[in-house]
Amino acid sequence: MVQLDSYPFDKLRLPSGETAQWKAHNPTFHRTSDYGIVLTEQALYLRSPFWLSLARWRRIPLNEIRRIAFKDSYFTPSLRVETCTGTEVLRTPWDYRDDMNYDRENLRETEARVRNLVKGMAVVGA
Repeated sequence: MVQLDSYPFDKLRLPSGETAQWKAHNPTFHRTSDYGIVLTEQALYLRSPFWLSLARWRRIPLNEIRRIAFKDSYFTPSLRVETCTGTEVLRTPWDYRDDMNYDRENLRETEARVRNLVKGMAVVGA
């Protein structure tokens, strides 16, 4: 089980029965806020830092994910999650090259982990 006791995860409250299996963020000291990614056995949680007053955790049930894709960009790499009700996008902030590369790896790993979980759910439910 992954602990969610540090920023930005400390504000996330998982529903009863869900436990964090994996998390990602970039804890660089010079950002005023940070994105967050949490993966449970039932859902993907995304937190965007761009508008701090509007920052919130978004819950995306794995069984509603139709497609997930990492989109690279010089300024704001992103993760696009298409669901049966719309599209959620997590953009990471522009930063130094090393920090942005770290963010890209977090997004790529999220994409791979979610694809594996969703694929596994399709096999089980078939």
